[in-house]
Amino acid sequence: MLKYPYARPTVTKEDEKEVIKALKGQFLTGGKIIKNFENKITNTFKSKYAIVCNSGTAALHLIYKSLGLSKGDSILTTPVTFLATASAAKMCNANVCFSDVDPDTGLVIPELLENKLKNRKLNIKIVTVVHLGGRICNLEEISDICKKYKCYLVEDACHAPGTHYINKKNIKTNIGSCNYSIASSFSFHAIKHITMAEGGCITTNNKSLNNKIRLLLNHSMERKNYKNQTSGNFSRPWYYKVSDLGWNYRASEINSALGLSQIKRLKKIIIKRKEIANYYYKELKDFSYVNFPKNAFSDNTNAWHLFTVLIDFKKLGLSKSKIVNDLFKKGIGTQVHYIPLFLQPFYKNKDKNIYKGSLEYYSKNLSLPMYDTLEKRDIVYISRKLKEVIFNNIKKQTKKNVK
Repeated sequence: MLKYPYARPTVTKEDEKEVIKALKGQFLTGGKIIKNFENKITNTFKSKYAIVCNSGTAALHLIYKSLGLSKGDSILTTPVTFLATASAAKMCNANVCFSDVDPDTGLVIPELLENKLKNRKLNIKIVTVVHLGGRICNLEEISDICKKYKCYLVEDACHAPGTHYINKKNIKTNIGSCNYSIASSFSFHAIKHITMAEGGCITTNNKSLNNKIRLLLNHSMERKNYKNQTSGNFSRPWYYKVSDLGWNYRASEINSALGLSQIKRLKKIIIKRKEIANYYYKELKDFSYVNFPKNAFSDNTNAWHLFTVLIDFKKLGLSKSKIVNDLFKKGIGTQVHYIPLFLQPFYKNKDKNIYKGSLEYYSKNLSLPMYDTLEKRDIVYISRKLKEVIFNNIKKQTKKNVK
């Protein structure tokens, strides 16, 4: 077992207590805990509605389907994201188009999004932005662009619960409040800020969308006590009707109990992650071989799901895989977020050079351990070992070049 994996869930005694209570309750699914969790989400993220489901992928699929995404339509999103952002659109038989990113942040750029939207042949119905690593996209500008081209804006906010966006007038809004988007998706996977073990949710302010999503996540079953046509009495309490295809995307009471327990300490988790990020910054800011994503520390909006560093491996003549494996030998896990989707066989794009920003970000980014049980001494150790590994590899490379 690695001493320092790149991510690690934190489960407290209080979490265990709430899960056991759910196990002993009358319902293991479809009970009050899910409703309580949804209410807590709306209060925390400041949205009108919240729908809990069994994964972040399900959340995205439900949003796309409920917005009418289907064959012939397209979504426009970033290639620097987890598979689910795009795969959920493919599950609707829709096309996926990519817009390049800022090589210094990994985030989508409004101007490049608009350039894609100008191509009406793409038939883009939804623009999905990803708050990569917890760093927030330019929601105000992107929202204006989406309105101009009559597209829905969806936030894949799986990395960014508990933080906020600050607009040009310095007005702060919660991520998940959907002030700029039709809906936001969240993942409560094991290594996210808060976890359901597996789970997710959708937030929206749109009543119609909320109702559609709730139907789809439970097989599109409408349950009503319909009147008997002859007697007029409510005589069929078992009756339901299905008018569309739906899925079993329900979350259990057990998973929701864990999520409800965890979300209560979300503010503390964010504070701790910012503290860890600041420890890293102090240890690495003067190390010339390591940089940070642009503006990562500038405006206090970063949720710090990931702690990403940028290393110009190519310029230094270093192998990223060698650095990763050397750190692994020292008990330090790292990860790369993400392999651009256009490099995957399923999404393979023949003209990958049009995504230069994405390729550059991919070549440089490396995620260091980030979870809320890390202490200052851990960050000092990890940072020191990262410096050692880079120095040692540079020395070896220099000797090799001299020979």
